[in-house]
Amino acid sequence: MTIKTLKDLVSSGEKHFKRVEITEYGKIRNFNFSEVIFEECMLSLDFTGSSFRSAKFINSNIKNSIFSETDLSNSEFFNNSIDACVFRNANIEGIIFLKNTQYSSENTIEDLEEMVKK
Repeated sequence: MTIKTLKDLVSSGEKHFKRVEITEYGKIRNFNFSEVIFEECMLSLDFTGSSFRSAKFINSNIKNSIFSETDLSNSEFFNNSIDACVFRNANIEGIIFLKNTQYSSENTIEDLEEMVKK
């Protein structure tokens, strides 16, 4: 799937993406992904400034993604690979962050809080 296709589908109201792979690296900045579910997806994108309020990432590979300045409030991250992800200055209020790994080690909510500060 291309970035344009993903944006078009979300804009038209699609909320659940399963086994989707974005085939290009690029930017989707300041975009509204609120309440969208990414399940078993492969994403490596720059999401700077986007909203993921109440969104879910489940069993996904989101390596090299940038979540700087994003709104991740009340979102859920379960069992994802987050190698080289950036969460600088993200709003993580109410986030559920469980069983996510970075370079084969489990990351905790405390690890995420440190990444937000960097």
